[in-house]
Amino acid sequence: MIDKKIIALEEKVAFLQNMVDDLNMTVFRQGENIEKLKLRVKETNEKLLNQNESFSENSSTINNKPPHY
Repeated sequence: MIDKKIIALEEKVAFLQNMVDDLNMTVFRQGENIEKLKLRVKETNEKLLNQNESFSENSSTINNKPPHY
């Protein structure tokens, strides 16, 4: 009777250890993905800022009328 309980507990512990390992790997991969996404967001923001700056420079020269107007 006691042996069966011990075996059942050992099986549960082994299952839980496996589950914890799987969850740990999932969290690790998600952390990697988050870092990659942060980098992509940063790069996208920089591109948008550069485009905005170049648009502002171009629009200011386009909207300026020549002196004879």
